[in-house]
Amino acid sequence: MRGEHHSIAMQSERIVIVAGAKDYQTEVNFVFRNDGPKTSVQMGFPENIDSGEGSFSRFSTWVDGRQTKARRVRVAPYSAVSYWLKTVDFAAHQTRRVRVSYFAPWGNNTSFPNGPSELVYNFTGQGWKGRVARSDLEIRVKEPELWMALPSFNGKALPMSFANRREGAVFRKTWRNWQAQGTFLFDLEFTVPLWMQDSSDLDSDLLALVPHVRTFRIGAVPKDALMRSPDAPGFVRDGVAYVALWHLRNRLEGFSYQLEKHRGFKPEVALHWNSKRRIATLMAGSQPVDFTPEVGTPHRPLLLRSRGYNTLYVPLADACKTLGLTWKVDAQNHLFEIKRGTWTGKS
Repeated sequence: MRGEHHSIAMQSERIVIVAGAKDYQTEVNFVFRNDGPKTSVQMGFPENIDSGEGSFSRFSTWVDGRQTKARRVRVAPYSAVSYWLKTVDFAAHQTRRVRVSYFAPWGNNTSFPNGPSELVYNFTGQGWKGRVARSDLEIRVKEPELWMALPSFNGKALPMSFANRREGAVFRKTWRNWQAQGTFLFDLEFTVPLWMQDSSDLDSDLLALVPHVRTFRIGAVPKDALMRSPDAPGFVRDGVAYVALWHLRNRLEGFSYQLEKHRGFKPEVALHWNSKRRIATLMAGSQPVDFTPEVGTPHRPLLLRSRGYNTLYVPLADACKTLGLTWKVDAQNHLFEIKRGTWTGKS
């Protein structure tokens, strides 16, 4: 835990993480070798601190197949990490196998807010003698849904092999002869087909990561797949870009002063449905714009039903034209952008 150990080397580690709906289970198998005389070493497995408490709901550890007690210690009063500590004895030139298993709830990620969100694994190989010969990481996702996933390591997109079978999706990565030090993050959330993020909501680091997001489905495609999908800022369907009404409201709030000064209305947006006329009206202050959401008409509002909530979407171009906004769509990289436009005088 303090510098590199002079005789104990981590030969290998195998990490298997199973993503569940409410938490994720991590199991790690280490192989350690003592290159020196008889010694004892204190091993500390890191746990992130969340709101003053640890993030593990369950933790167990074994040495050579025998379960061993470990105590949780916070290294410093304001440290963001605590450690599960145990002492392991090594005979001269002995190899020992250490296993760790824990459950942890999904962490919050404000950039990808839907669904499970974010899991983390901290590699700590630099505390041991020399380099780690091999590290194997495997992520398993089994729950049926349309998913988007982003693996990253130390803030950069991490290429992982990917296989999607009937029993679920598997991401894999192997490192060889490396320092084995750094933070692995795996963002996972529900999404809609051909989803898009608003580039204005992402900083430069996240913008660089978005093109590396992998979208995949587990299970059969339901007949009403799009209508059952969860929230997303935007998506593309039949060549038409759509924006969520809640997201359009949020963007308009940032333009409130200019809108009221140059366009004569406050950014109050709502969508009303007239069942007799079969007309949907987007109200932007005092300016209405009508849509006719008939089946087969691409430029129509859509209601997506999700896990406990509904989301209204409107065609991005039609809404922006009415509001005097400018927009840009990069469907290939799942990005769109809304700008305030040229609000001068009555233009």
